[in-house]
Amino acid sequence: MLHAMPSLISLRAFEAAARLGSFKDAAEELSVSPTAVSHHVRGLEQALDVQLFVRETRAVHLTDTGRRLSERLTSAFTEIGDALSEVHATEHDLTVTTTPAFAALWLVPRMEAFQAAHPDIRLRLETGTAPVDLARDRRIDVAIRYGGDEGPCLARALPPERIGLYGAPDVAVALGGRLNGATILTTDWEQPGLPSISPEALTVGASAEDRPKVRQFKQEHHVAQCAIAGQGLALLSDVLAGDLVARGLLKPVRPDIQVRGLSYGVLCLPERARVRKIATFIRWLEAAFTQT
Repeated sequence: MLHAMPSLISLRAFEAAARLGSFKDAAEELSVSPTAVSHHVRGLEQALDVQLFVRETRAVHLTDTGRRLSERLTSAFTEIGDALSEVHATEHDLTVTTTPAFAALWLVPRMEAFQAAHPDIRLRLETGTAPVDLARDRRIDVAIRYGGDEGPCLARALPPERIGLYGAPDVAVALGGRLNGATILTTDWEQPGLPSISPEALTVGASAEDRPKVRQFKQEHHVAQCAIAGQGLALLSDVLAGDLVARGLLKPVRPDIQVRGLSYGVLCLPERARVRKIATFIRWLEAAFTQT
């Protein structure tokens, strides 16, 4: 057992010289002089009381002892480098899970803006509708879910949405505000406990004899795509429809008839709310949401 551990500088100098087979090349890698490398290696040999290199006029060669030590040190430094890279990735990679519709219709179109504002944070996106156990699944930094109170993990509740009818521009013009004979495209929520939005609340303009037909989908972005294709009127959140309206793909139909929806909750573990990458993303999310 050594009474004192050799300096890290001397170990690095020896490992580099052994791996590269040259004091000069080791010096270039470590940004020091060849004399400094030679000095550190000599100091390590004295500390260990062994010969690590056979020195010749124009070359150095490892002894058997030096070879054994260099193999162990190279492995150790590689492991340290991997650990540091993992820590760096953990600090700069942000994993966010949200619903497929919110991802497709709101978040993904804004990801480039987030990356431009925060190039040091790499945003990784996952989608799903099932509840997330953030304490168990530590891969997830932030979860965005629709509706419901997630207790102590609720970091922010975004402003509530408004539910209305949206159609392709030619469909909206053809209806002229009438809903008789229209097809209403709705979402059959996968999440248990979410209140259903009844189309009847938005179809007061239809006669009793000619109520609109209703088609249901599992995902809101499928509802939106079907409406864009001119196959009906989407019963859709203003949050999710906003970009589609701005691009001229959808148009509000009877905007005077809307119902209040729920809010998207932004979730993270309370003890991680101040982690820089998480706090930065939540601040950006709130600011971007107010511009929707």
